[in-house]
Amino acid sequence: MNRQILQSSLVVVSVIALLLGLNLLFYVKPEPDAESDQFADRSTRSSRAYGAMAAYLLLEESGVRVGRWERSYRDLAESEETRVVIFIEPREKPGPRQLRALRQWVAKGGTFIMFERAWPLALDRCALSPGDALPTETSGSAFGKAPPQRVVPWQPGGLFQGVRALAFSEKGASVTLRSAPMPEPTDGEGFADPVWPATLAPLAGIKDAPAVAELRYGAGRVIFVGDPFVIANNGIGEGDNARFVLNLARLTAGDGRVVFDDYHHGYRATNGGLLGFLGYFRGTPIPWMAWHTVALGLLVAYTLGRRFGRPLRLPVKSRANALEFVEAMARIQRKAESRDLALENFYRRFHRRLCRYTGRPTTAPLSELCLVAGERSGRPASEWRAVTERCQAIIAGSPTTDAELLRLARRLRELESLLPA
Repeated sequence: MNRQILQSSLVVVSVIALLLGLNLLFYVKPEPDAESDQFADRSTRSSRAYGAMAAYLLLEESGVRVGRWERSYRDLAESEETRVVIFIEPREKPGPRQLRALRQWVAKGGTFIMFERAWPLALDRCALSPGDALPTETSGSAFGKAPPQRVVPWQPGGLFQGVRALAFSEKGASVTLRSAPMPEPTDGEGFADPVWPATLAPLAGIKDAPAVAELRYGAGRVIFVGDPFVIANNGIGEGDNARFVLNLARLTAGDGRVVFDDYHHGYRATNGGLLGFLGYFRGTPIPWMAWHTVALGLLVAYTLGRRFGRPLRLPVKSRANALEFVEAMARIQRKAESRDLALENFYRRFHRRLCRYTGRPTTAPLSELCLVAGERSGRPASEWRAVTERCQAIIAGSPTTDAELLRLARRLRELESLLPA
């Protein structure tokens, strides 16, 4: 590893350590933004005004078997102890496949309680949908909020035991049963033996506008409440809402379990794996550190992958080795009878080494080169001169034979062995 790469690596590691340190030092968990009635977390995990934690704890402390449903509706068929699903106006609504699974579960005996003001529940050829806003009335409020609407029971029964009036907000909606086209299957599965819902039974309302209604569907039923204010943290203490929610859970669940749909509020069961691991770090600075590291890694990859100089040619490897080249050149020179060219290949290198050995320039006379070489090597100068003069004569065009060429090549090799490398 050269010095430049080492310095770059140290700079990258230092920047990463600095970012991680700054995240740990200055990270402050942000306070949740102020909720509104339209954009609110209505799950049982929210203790804020529009959440349902108070209702969940009320049922739990009252001895009702209660839980949170954090899976798709398609898994309801596998939960035999789940009898009631409470649906509290989530921003994410169920899709077609989940609705089909929900209808099948209700038709087999389940109870679906929905607190909703805008979303219609499609039931084969009809839809249980919110209607017009409830008629407004004025009354006091225990929490100083907007005056709640008094929804009085219309039919006697255990559902309204100890309930004189429910408190709805000014945005509460009535309920209607409307005809709807048969839903189209989206995944190749048809709707065999559709269930025909019975007549809608209004249970409570204001004047002639029903706000609470029950619809039989197969062996089960759907109970519609036209305002999530009834079960929200800021509304369950109004009127007799708490008693109504408790009666609703006890009468519909029996010895089964009541679950709140937190799945469509964004709380999903991951069953471990990568999502469970990431969820463990939710609300900590670890995700920000990971994103900083990823961004820095991409920057480093971009920097190292970008060319900052002129383009260089890729080295071209010879497809023939040296022996093949020599053999090819020898064959060509033999066919062309270029003995002078063959000898020149040997003699040029010999002449350069001889000049270096004697310390003379390449333009020095042969007599001078041979005299100095003879003195230093101990071989007669005449021997050096005879070989070199004959080679230069052949190169200049003097005729020769293959035997003489071979003999001169051997003499050159012999004398060249006396020269230092």
